This record gives sequence, structure tokens and C-alpha cells, in this order.
Amino acid sequence: MFDVEGRTLIKRIPQQERSQVRFETVLKAALHLFAAHGYESTSMREIAREAGMPIATVYQYFPMKLAIVREMWTRYTSTITETLDKEIRKFLENNMEDSSHLNHVIIDKMAELQASNPAFIEIWSCVTASMELRALNVEDTLHNARSIADALRQRHPECDASALFDRALIAIEAASATTRLALTLPEPHRARVLRSLKAALSVLLDPKTLEGSKGLNARPNGKARPAKKRAKHV
Repeated sequence: MFDVEGRTLIKRIPQQERSQVRFETVLKAALHLFAAHGYESTSMREIAREAGMPIATVYQYFPMKLAIVREMWTRYTSTITETLDKEIRKFLENNMEDSSHLNHVIIDKMAELQASNPAFIEIWSCVTASMELRALNVEDTLHNARSIADALRQRHPECDASALFDRALIAIEAASATTRLALTLPEPHRARVLRSLKAALSVLLDPKTLEGSKGLNARPNGKARPAKKRAKHV
């Protein structure tokens, strides 16, 4: 769908243990500085200084500051996708009827990862500001929505496939946006918002609300209601 350039890809994937340690040290230093001073106010030289290594070493892995953001974002989205895929397999293998646990698990995982990363708000701001990273984020959202829709379609083939996908897409985006908002709220308001989010998405993804969604005149069993006869005017 998108022709995404590789400008923000890391230059070299660390293989040896020593290189992996350096790689992780750079990421940890960047996270600390982004959280403390913001992305725009942090330079690559400051990241190298915080990591305790020459700037040339930092550039061996990351061609630009945004490449650090991409690596952090990729880890976040990969974890979300892996969690979702695991729950979908469980949902299908156990022939589960209630799909609400899918969005519950994803919301919990999103909130957990975001809260554990003090620089998450800065990272997200960078993603939305970068055309390249926005494209990657859209692709990831579409992929996860398709996974949810396909799973629900297998359990409920009577449902309209397009409606399933659209609602799954809205659910994923709503979960992402609302968990980010909740991250800025104090407790117990944060927990209350997340509970409300789970309740709302449970209704949104309930197949019972999707049966017969191919038309306004559809019955719950998927059959169309007969058209009302017009009264004859005498």
C-alpha cells in the first residue's frame, strides 16, 4: 500500500554479545534523554555522551535520530502483534464465543508497554510527525485489524466481512489512541477510562451486533425483512 523508504532503518544489526550490549545501551540512553528533555532537544552527540561511547559508534547502528525512534516503535508494535496473534490462536482453537477478551488483552498490553516506557509520548509524537513512520503505523494497524476480522469471520461466517474489518480497524485505532490518552491521566481516572474502553470495544466487536449488517432491513438471523406493503389510496 505504501512505498516506504528505508531512511530510518538501522545500519547494522548487532550479532555479537558486545555489539548487542552497545546497541541496547544507545537505546536506553536515548529513552532517558527523550523522556527528560524531549526528542527535539536531544542530539545524537548527547545520546552518545549519555551512552558513554564515541558518536561514531552510535552512527554505526543508527544513521539518524529517527532510526532510534523506529527501533523503539518496532519493538512496541511487534509485541502488540505477537500478543494479539497468540490470543487469536487461543480463541480459535478453543472455539470461544466471547471475543471480548481479545480487545481486553490488547488494551492491557498497550497500557503496560506505554507505562513502562517513560519516553513513549515523545516516541509517538515522532511517529505521527514522520511520513515514513506514519505509513508503517498504518500498515501495522491494518494488519492487526485484518487478523481480528478474519478470526471473527471464522467463528461467525454469517457476519458481513467488510463490517467486521471496519469495526476491527476502529477498535485497534481506538485502543491505541485511548491508551495513549489514559497514560496522561492520574489514577484512578486512568483505570476508569481503560475499563470503559474495554466495555465499549466489547460491544463494538460483538458479532451479535454485526449479524445481518448487510442491510438496514436485515433480521438478527441474517434474513431480510419483507418490505412493508403500502396502503392503497382509494
